[in-house]
Amino acid sequence: MNASKNPLIVLVGPTAAGKSAVAIRLALKLCSEVISADSRMVYRGMNIGTAKPSAAEREGVVHHGIDVVSPDEPFSAGRFKFLAEAVIGRLHQEGKVPVVVGGTGLYVKLLLRGLWEGPEADWLFRDELYAAERREGAGTLHRRLEGIDPDSARAIKPQDRSKLVRAIEVYEKTGRPLSDHHREHRFSEKPYEAVQIGLRRSRPDLYRRIEARVDQMMADGLIEEVRGLIEKGYSAELPSMKGLGYRQIVGYLNGEYDQSEAVHRLKRDTKRYAKRQFTWFNRDPSIRWIDLDESDGIDEVFLKTQSILNRELTHAEG
Repeated sequence: MNASKNPLIVLVGPTAAGKSAVAIRLALKLCSEVISADSRMVYRGMNIGTAKPSAAEREGVVHHGIDVVSPDEPFSAGRFKFLAEAVIGRLHQEGKVPVVVGGTGLYVKLLLRGLWEGPEADWLFRDELYAAERREGAGTLHRRLEGIDPDSARAIKPQDRSKLVRAIEVYEKTGRPLSDHHREHRFSEKPYEAVQIGLRRSRPDLYRRIEARVDQMMADGLIEEVRGLIEKGYSAELPSMKGLGYRQIVGYLNGEYDQSEAVHRLKRDTKRYAKRQFTWFNRDPSIRWIDLDESDGIDEVFLKTQSILNRELTHAEG
């Protein structure tokens, strides 16, 4: 690593790979703090379904990016970047190496390579677009985007209305396709000298860990957590409540299927999510992957991680 840049440790990988425990060990070793790059852990009161580390599991290490907003408050990648940069800047002033951990690839990408801000949201225009989709039928927004920005249309799923609306909004406000702005910007900011480490497990091992995690969530009271959120008035239509671990239980509570089916869906959907996470991170050639064995405990994983960091951080200190 280049000593002229501020060092940063970034620990990534699919859900249930064991990232959080390693991040805590690293922060303890470095007398530093942890910044969560997880789009679901930002919500207060959503603890079990997000696999949020408990206060005891954090072992006295200060965590950021957890319990930031209520389930009915919006939270964006841009806001994450703003909050994370403030913490990182303070830690660098204190001579510490921050530890970023999480599986939300967009958060990590924006933190390390910058964010094209774009025009401010036009909520009246967005409401008109959503109304058009309801009036004219599913696929209306995607077809409109295909006509003005084919590249973005290919990258955005027809059912992802929020991204479709934003892409259309950018075109209408700037007169240029969102894909052009991204190519021009190229996420070229590199404010940190980051060491990215990815934890990778075989698919059978990872899937066993996911199934065990879901079973533990159910034992810890996931159904009661979701029921409590609904009783507090949080709508099932909120983005937070449509997230992994919550929409599956909402379906059960609404009588759409039984509890065993809810568990089956949660395990299935978590495995699919892990596959998407790995696909995202696997495109980044700068990540140093650590292949873990099923028998590797936290001590072994930490030692393998530390061996990479010892090499990289020694250069930064020198």
